[in-house]
Amino acid sequence: MEYKDGKEISCITARQAELLPKIRNIIPVTTRSVEQYRRIEFPEGFAPEYALCDNGSTLLINGEPDGLWLERSAEILAEAMEEIAQFRAILERDPDRRFEVRFVDGFFLFTKSANPNITLARLGVGKLCECYTTGEKVYVIPKALNKGFAVDRLAERLGIAHENFFCAGDSLMDVSMLNAANTAIFTDNIDEKTVTAENKIIRPQNGFTEFVTEFARDLNVGGVRFCSIYL
Repeated sequence: MEYKDGKEISCITARQAELLPKIRNIIPVTTRSVEQYRRIEFPEGFAPEYALCDNGSTLLINGEPDGLWLERSAEILAEAMEEIAQFRAILERDPDRRFEVRFVDGFFLFTKSANPNITLARLGVGKLCECYTTGEKVYVIPKALNKGFAVDRLAERLGIAHENFFCAGDSLMDVSMLNAANTAIFTDNIDEKTVTAENKIIRPQNGFTEFVTEFARDLNVGGVRFCSIYL
């Protein structure tokens, strides 16, 4: 469950709460900021050792940011800073904007729009940044700091072969992560042609997270390591 100002603002299903403590080696990969991730209260007995926040720009180890990871992310970000500033200026002027423009944890831009597709058109296409919308939310994220690159970085660091983990995602921002895995599980709103993983499992959006949890539980019996999203 996620709490803000003492109020519950999101939660997982009872079945997920039952299964998650029984599963090893889940690594959450999320666009949430570190602050947002820390608001989550996982079920008792489930505490991921590793988590990738800020679209993979920040690695948490037992809840604490890893300094070396942040240093490398900052180095990668530097090249895109000028373009990020240009996109920020466009968002600041956007008449459809309905929220402040945030530079989340110093890695990517976030705001909300009354007409997100129009806002996306105003932003155009960047050389070093990718622009996304999910509902009313608008993101500008450096291409070199996508989830797929983060998963590759962490897999190399932990010595995990790609055939020994799977990735699961439900949005366009997850495609790079899906392509980092040997097996990709994703929702039917994602174009299958954009996913290059050797093994693909496509599921409806309804009940997706429960399916992934069940899938992970079954793999766990064989001790298979994997990377997934639940956030």
